Amino acid sequence: MNYEHFGAFLHDLRIQHNFSREQLAENICTTKQIYRIEKGVSEPSLYLITQLSIKFNMDLHEYYKMHFTNKTLIGLEGVKYINSAIESGDLLSLKTLMEKYEKVDDFKKGRNLQYIYYGKALCSALLDSNYNASLDYCIKGIKLEFPKFNLDNISKNMYSNVGIALLNCISQNYFALDEPSNGAKVLFELLTVLETHIINSPYPMFQVSDFSKKIYQAVLCNISSHLLNNGENIKALSYVEKGIQYSIKEYNIRFLPDLFIMKCKILYNEQNYIESKDYYERASYLYRITNKDKKLIELEESVRIDFPEIFNY
Repeated sequence: MNYEHFGAFLHDLRIQHNFSREQLAENICTTKQIYRIEKGVSEPSLYLITQLSIKFNMDLHEYYKMHFTNKTLIGLEGVKYINSAIESGDLLSLKTLMEKYEKVDDFKKGRNLQYIYYGKALCSALLDSNYNASLDYCIKGIKLEFPKFNLDNISKNMYSNVGIALLNCISQNYFALDEPSNGAKVLFELLTVLETHIINSPYPMFQVSDFSKKIYQAVLCNISSHLLNNGENIKALSYVEKGIQYSIKEYNIRFLPDLFIMKCKILYNEQNYIESKDYYERASYLYRITNKDKKLIELEESVRIDFPEIFNY
């Protein structure tokens, strides 16, 4: 059966389970919120989708995505190309894709519009060094799924993969704008979201996606970098070690070289040159076996300039 919007599907599901609106809303939200969602007047937050999933004992996220995402051929094709450009770091192609798809009706609402905002945020920051514009795009994208978003309520909500990526981008923009307190605040709030709702989710119906694993590693690495810059070496070491152990446990080595390099820097700051060299060599080895020759050259050059002491051991 086709439904005009998610609320119509939720209405039928509620009736099938013999729930009144009051019973469905109990300990989750107000009855009025359920009414507005069922009528298609408002969209549920991801947090609410999760709570409803628990009450019905079924994962409603996929059903919601059917309505939140424009799954037309051009929509699916566009998201595929955008993801590919982001994954490969091809910013010029990404910029061209943004110029193409922002004019298409299928990319003027929902998750597809979030992709437009995220792509523009990346291009503004990494191509134009316009961090204010990037931050503005990020916040517009986040507010599509969490309209009441602000820096003080980040960890009170759940987010889609695009939302999580936008939050990470927001933190980096604040650092680039020389607002480290805001950057760190977003990072720590994002870490809470990941650890509470995703990485250590108490709900067996949800599985951790590869994307979530990667962003978790990246956030831990970014937090370590921030703490290192503040001279908080011991705290920085604890977060980077958490990232390393998680990467090894999950057999996910994409960010492992970055984490090894971060640990190398922290140990060097602590004048532990022998162990620092060990982690430099581990990062080099991973770049070598994964054929990341450019990364390997950049690493070797930066270490010789910034951490010369390790070559004395």
